[in-house]
Amino acid sequence: MREAPVSPRRFGVIFDMDGLMLDTESIAKACWERAFALTGREMTAALYASMIGRNKRDCAGLLHGVYGDAFDFEATYAQCSVFFEEHVARYGTPLKPGVRELLEELTALRVPVAVATSTRNPTARERLEQAALLRFFGALVSGDEVQRGKPAPDIYLEAVRRLGVDAALSFALEDSHAGVRAAHAAGLKVIMVPDLLPATEEIENLTHRVMPSLHEVRAVLNEWVSFKS
Repeated sequence: MREAPVSPRRFGVIFDMDGLMLDTESIAKACWERAFALTGREMTAALYASMIGRNKRDCAGLLHGVYGDAFDFEATYAQCSVFFEEHVARYGTPLKPGVRELLEELTALRVPVAVATSTRNPTARERLEQAALLRFFGALVSGDEVQRGKPAPDIYLEAVRRLGVDAALSFALEDSHAGVRAAHAAGLKVIMVPDLLPATEEIENLTHRVMPSLHEVRAVLNEWVSFKS
């Protein structure tokens, strides 16, 4: 039996940023690999995969767990950031297919939208502004604003609170395993649009749908809310 449409007043959509809206995960991976090479270490694919979707504090903990407390995370992170900013300055911030169309449609329908990103607040705002996307969002919650990062639900619970929507009627859009786990734990319906990480069986079981791009996400949301007059 098809579920009845819900009022957009209680319905919201919360977006991850890197890998979901901004096509930046592969850029970040290359930058980490370059920064690690300068330390004489290798950023393996498995190690980078464990960092995807997590905030700076948790990434530091992961890397210290592998390389010990003597590993200079701050210096390596700073060098990675330099490489990343050089790339963006030269080539711009690439968007994922369908993101602008989806945001424009949700805005026209007055559906509240927010960002829940593990990236720190000043950086997240700058990247979204550079991509001309910041204006769409009613709230932005970043990894440095919550006590626990993804996969804990804190960042999504805060985004729901700021938007004033019902988590059970709202969606989270994610590309990472940590993000899917966080949004599911917060009680949201999760749509995963995989980027560098494929959906495992465990992750699929936590999602409402797994979709190939944000273009298809628009169709899924049309099933949930009556978008047509």
